[in-house]
Amino acid sequence: MKENSLESVKKIISQEGFFEAVLSSVNDWDRALDERDDAKFDQAWSNSFEEVKALKYPSAGDALAVTEIREFVFKKVFSLVQNSEISGYISDDIGLVADSISKSANIKWVDKLFESYRSGCFPK
Repeated sequence: MKENSLESVKKIISQEGFFEAVLSSVNDWDRALDERDDAKFDQAWSNSFEEVKALKYPSAGDALAVTEIREFVFKKVFSLVQNSEISGYISDDIGLVADSISKSANIKWVDKLFESYRSGCFPK
């Protein structure tokens, strides 16, 4: 992953139109969320989450920064779609990315997840 700090993640996700592009990439949210329940995607997400969860934060400040990123994402997306389920999925994804970076996990699947967002596409 080219981004190697929480500050770079914050900068990327704070760009004008970042989440608007991601949200506009989906025509049918029910279908998009159902596709994420597919065994392949779900297993990759869960495995990555467990791998990152097992690692320790380098500092308490990093744990707080990841929480702040997740909160920012949830609130920003919710303000755009007024849907807590969609907001939660996206917040969880970006939180996983931020955790992975903070903990230097270097998981290729997480890199691809963030690249999807950076390309303006909701991962599914």
